[in-house]
Formats: sequence, structure tokens, C-alpha cells
Amino acid sequence: MGNAQRSFFIENLGCPKNAVEGEGMAERLAGAGYSPADGAADADIVIVNTCSFIRPAQEESIDRLFYYLGRRRAGQKVVAAGCLAERFGEALAQDMPELDGVLGTRRWFEIDRLVGEIERGARPCWHGADPAADPSFPRQADGPTAYVKIAEGCNMSCTFCAIPGFKGAQRSKSRSEIVQEIRELADGGVREVILVSQNTTAYGQDLAQAPADRGTALARLLEEICAGVPHLPWLRFHYCYPGWVNDHLLETMARLPQVVKYLDMPLQHAHPDVLRAMNRPRDVEHVKAVLARARELMPQVALRTTFIVGFPGETAGQFETVLRFMETVQFDHAGIFPYFPEEGTPAASLPGQLSDRLKERRKGRALELQQGISLARNQAYVGSEMEVLVEGAADDSPATSALAAGGAGRLIGRTFRDAPEVDGFVVFRGRAQRGDFVRVRIAGAGPYDLFGEQVGLTPAGVPGRGAAGKGAAGHQGLAEEEGQPPNGALQAAAVALGGGITGTKRRIGLKSLPVLQPR
Repeated sequence: MGNAQRSFFIENLGCPKNAVEGEGMAERLAGAGYSPADGAADADIVIVNTCSFIRPAQEESIDRLFYYLGRRRAGQKVVAAGCLAERFGEALAQDMPELDGVLGTRRWFEIDRLVGEIERGARPCWHGADPAADPSFPRQADGPTAYVKIAEGCNMSCTFCAIPGFKGAQRSKSRSEIVQEIRELADGGVREVILVSQNTTAYGQDLAQAPADRGTALARLLEEICAGVPHLPWLRFHYCYPGWVNDHLLETMARLPQVVKYLDMPLQHAHPDVLRAMNRPRDVEHVKAVLARARELMPQVALRTTFIVGFPGETAGQFETVLRFMETVQFDHAGIFPYFPEEGTPAASLPGQLSDRLKERRKGRALELQQGISLARNQAYVGSEMEVLVEGAADDSPATSALAAGGAGRLIGRTFRDAPEVDGFVVFRGRAQRGDFVRVRIAGAGPYDLFGEQVGLTPAGVPGRGAAGKGAAGHQGLAEEEGQPPNGALQAAAVALGGGITGTKRRIGLKSLPVLQPR
């Protein structure tokens, strides 16, 4: 049977960087004559692009592998790819003999060769290659937002993180490659590009003639992207390392209109002693000054961070320092993450390991505090008009059916303040297509999401109860319609460390939002 008659299905788990590699694998397989299947049941080859960042991610990856192995039909092949395969390749192949192949993240671009070996009856296990920059591949627009990986690997040595051990040292892509990749996406209709890597602010430090000032190479990259792709409306970047955000980077962000005013800086803790044990930057006052400078240059900037609670030896007083820091800074978004001891990391062998129960209790307190902060910051936008990037229609409600018939419906989008998958939405009544930018008048706010109505929408075109002009009552009605409690107390989000997987949050049903393969 020729390759043209063979099909594949890729399920991406974990972070956006995995999604980019999954797209690259799909491109390689398509180039070799394989065709994408609509679902795993229809595919001849099922590839699980796994995550290995923390224990829950590893468990999810293994569960998905067993899921497909337990349901595969005669002749169907199952491959473990990605970070779990890179980190535990030989053990994975030994403990799961049912797998047809194992492909580590450093060799994802050899998926076509690996599948060819499997088709010839081999059981390859490829991982652990020498570090090399990821090859470029043609990018295809798949929705209004796309991630672009600007570097791979990490040179940091945080004691809780296993990533450098299996990802290798940092390897930055050239600016020209990145600009070309983004141009392809923008030409294909992408409206927002998000730059990602393990430590985005370290971009370019491994390249020849890199600027000595940390963060400066990233600033130059932002300038080249905006100049080279002027028709891209939104440019965002994630995972800034504390201490690497300098004035040059902040001033560049403030000056370039295409760069959304959104700063993601995973801090992990706020007490110097815990940060020292984490081998993280511990000058908390400097971090405060950087965040204050960001707000001085960009008064509307949205600040996101993540904190680890329950790190080995963390005292009650050190945890309270995190809460006081959160109250002082007033982050727009903060993910709270209980510490997980990762095999092979220095922190896993530290004394003073805390109980899961205590970690969960501290996580709950921090989330409760952040919900109040996020609610207050969201409420500041009630009554204003905001530009919203439309993600799609909400669930199959009568309002959505009206939208399909040419009327107004219930839509979901994001403002500059909200990154996909980790932050909130704007839920509004309107008439627009996915990928459109529309003006929305904000009528209500919860701790995660905003609610409103498209500006210029005639009242006659709005089915059901409208939110605009009804104040708190209008917000409550829309919230109840969306399946939220009237007081806006949504189930809390739990977001992993910078560059890791996201946790779960109660969400409004989406019809067209997901960019990754469905799980």
C-alpha cells in the first residue's frame, strides 16, 4: 500500500511549543505522501505528542497512549513522540512493548523516516540526539492565532525543572527564519502570533554577535517582525525570565503598536530564601521596579505570572510573603501551581517536602486571593469599549443558531489582556466571523471573563436578553445563560510553570476555538 493511501492523526498534549512541533510533524508526513485523518479511529498511524513537564502531564500522556493502544484496530500503529519520549525513551519502549515507535522531541523532524521504518516492520526508538536548531517548515494558518517557536532548549538551572536535562542547551532560530515564518502565517490569515520558547527573553544569546544586554536581542527581533510583517495586527510573547526584562525591551514593547501590551513573567515565588533554593533570581525589589516601569511605560499593560506553592521547606511565613506580594503588585492574571517533585531534579531530594494536602490548601488560598484581584481589575473595564479578536461562536444555543442564519449570536473573543488557553474571554452578543476584530462595549465582569455587546449592533438583532445597558442585572442574566454562577465565582484556574502545561478551568462550551487536536 502506497503512502498516499495511508493516513495519520496527531494528538498534541502540553504546551504551545509541542503544538508547533506537532504541526511540523504533520507537514513532514504530508510531504512524504501521508494524509491527515479526521480522527484517530480513521488513521493508520496515531501519534501522541506527549508532555513530560510535571507528573500530572506525564500521567496524562501515558493514559492517552494506553487509550489508543487499547482501541486500535488491526494494522493500526501507535507512536509515542514528544517530551515524554525524549526524557524516558528507553524505559517507555521497554515498559510499553505495544508501542510501534518512540520519537524524542530533539528528533521530531525525523517523523517521516521513523514511520517509514515502522512500515517496514522495525520498532525504532529515537531520542537524545545532539542539540541542533529546529528546521523551518512551511506554516499554514489554522485559525486566527498561531504560535511561533523562536528557540529550543534552556540554559537555566532551576532546581525544580527537568526541562534542560532532556531539551538540551538553548538553540535560537535566526531572525530571518522567524520573520519569514510569521509572514507566511499572516499572509494566510493569522491575526495574532505568539512567540514562545523556554526562556523567550534569552532569545539570541547563543547566536554570534548577540547583544550583551539580556532581552535586547528579543527587542531587535520584535522590531524586525513588525517592520517585516506590517499587516500582522497582534504580536505577543510568553515566558519572560525575571531579571532579563530590561528598559530596552519594555520601551520597544511600548513603542511598537503591533506588540500587545501584555507581559508574562513567571516568578515562581516572592521570598528570597525560597527563590535561592529554586536557583531563581531572588531580587524581589528589582522585580517590583521592573513591573512598575512596565506600567509607567504602558499604563494599560496586562501582567501575568505563575507561583509555585509548597516548595520543599516553604514555611507559613514564606507563603504569606507570596500573598502580600500578590496584593502589592495586583497581577491581572496569576496561575498557582503546587510543587511536584520531578525525578532527577535537585529539589526532589531537598529536605522538608510538604504534604499534598498542605500544598493544595495553600494553592486554594492564593487562588482565592487572585480571583478577587482579577475581578477588581476586570471590573475597571466595565462601561468601556474594547477591541476583541473573535475566536468563534459559543455552544449550540438558540443564539448561536441565529448567528448561523445571519442574525446576531453569542460569540467569544479575547482582548489584548488575554492570551489563549490560559486567560479569560470576552463573551458578547454580536455578528462577526472568527478572526474578525470588533469593538465590544463591556457591561459586566467576572474574575476571569468579561461580558458585553458588539458596538453598533441594533437592539432588534439581539436575540434573548441583552447585557448592555442592564448593569449588574444584565451581567447576571448573561452569566446564568453561560452556565456560570450569578456571583461570577468560576472554578479556579491552575496554570503550570512558564512553558509548561495549563491546568483546568470551568469553561464556556466552544464551537470553533480549539486550535489543537481535540482530546
